[in-house]
Amino acid sequence: MDVTTIVLNKDHQPKLTSLVEVIEAEGGTAGGSGPSQVRSQKLLLECGLVRPTGSGLFTLLPLARRVINKLEALVIRCIEEAGAQRMSLPSLTAARLWERTGRLQDVGAELLKVEDRHGKKYILSPTHEEAVADLLADVGPLSYKQLPLLLYQIGNKYRDEPRPKHGLLRSREFSMLDAYGAHPSPECARETYERVTNAYRKLFQTLELPIYRVAAPSGTMGGSLSHEWQLLADAGEDTLELCPECNSAMRSEEDSSKKCARCASETQLVNSIEVGHTFVLGARYSEPLRAHYAAVDAASTPLHMSCYGIGITRLLAASVEALANDKALRWPEAIAPYRVLIIGPKEGSKEWAVHGWEEVQGLGEELEREAGLHSDVVLDDRHTHTIGRRMKAADRMGYPIIVVCGRSTTEQPPRYELYRSKRVGYSAPELLTRSELLVTIATMAKVDVNGEAVCAADSS
Repeated sequence: MDVTTIVLNKDHQPKLTSLVEVIEAEGGTAGGSGPSQVRSQKLLLECGLVRPTGSGLFTLLPLARRVINKLEALVIRCIEEAGAQRMSLPSLTAARLWERTGRLQDVGAELLKVEDRHGKKYILSPTHEEAVADLLADVGPLSYKQLPLLLYQIGNKYRDEPRPKHGLLRSREFSMLDAYGAHPSPECARETYERVTNAYRKLFQTLELPIYRVAAPSGTMGGSLSHEWQLLADAGEDTLELCPECNSAMRSEEDSSKKCARCASETQLVNSIEVGHTFVLGARYSEPLRAHYAAVDAASTPLHMSCYGIGITRLLAASVEALANDKALRWPEAIAPYRVLIIGPKEGSKEWAVHGWEEVQGLGEELEREAGLHSDVVLDDRHTHTIGRRMKAADRMGYPIIVVCGRSTTEQPPRYELYRSKRVGYSAPELLTRSELLVTIATMAKVDVNGEAVCAADSS
């Protein structure tokens, strides 16, 4: 699938970019093949979004990076609306901190460890509870007047997976949102927990993904409260019991009754992928690392902590698992690499003679400007290819909206073909004038993070 595109930059000056055929590796076996290769892994490799560089290690190519950028922007918007402030912690955490909390022994084999020339031991962090507690101890004791405090970061994490598989769903290096709360009381920690939970709901509602919040054990993280955020997908390694009557879900356990805890209806077993996890930690980390605050009576008291995670790269792959078909990518519209693809006429055709390439460029610029699609319109400039061939390639990439400058553009008034993405294929074309096209796409392109819930059921 050799794809050459023109991307419109913020100054509306065309800038050539090329998706090189050898990088796309269409039909190749890079990263493994066969029945063990899940849908997202296969499609992301074949469509040129990722390339494996080792076991459980992947390079994100430009289109995948665009998806990640959009996803991060949505995550940042939601978590900051919950009152979080951004920070950046080192990827390396001193092993002595993990020794003090006991997690060095508990987690052990999953940790990637390094030792510097002076013999000091570090961990390539899979998460940062110890580092945050140490930070709070170092700047403290905080006053109760400074609490609650909610900090977050987005960055790469590391895990020594014994058997990395399924591409970005289970890798050794992965991008993640991790947020940490510091509170003066369990009640305050629970209030922050609910506020962040609502932010998660807004995020997943925007993405229009079938995600459920389910109660879960805390495991080695510890704490008094824990929820997983599970996305329904056939390739998932987790199993939920889903109630078709009240749309609630719970983790499936061997000794469970297979009855809904809410309405007592029979539940159905479904596969799912964990894309997020939230915890109320209490003093699990603040006590051993002496992260205290000064209470009203000036007494030094351990902070009550909470933490929150969303796997960014995993959510990208899980979205593909949930929405794509076996032959073509499909995306939540809000994070598609480009929202709109414009396919111009074939060189030498009647349409080309009437309008030429300048008409296509002008339409792209106008869509970006008038429909609020800054840097989200891509032009297929492979003039020697038929429109049908380019439509087939566009279907495989999963662009939410396709505009074709075909035969109808030679009529009076000129009309463009508008196609909307479906799970398989695209809708029948709508023939629209230029002004109708601009209004229609502007309406379709709007994303309201506070919009009506379409999923993300709460099953706590």
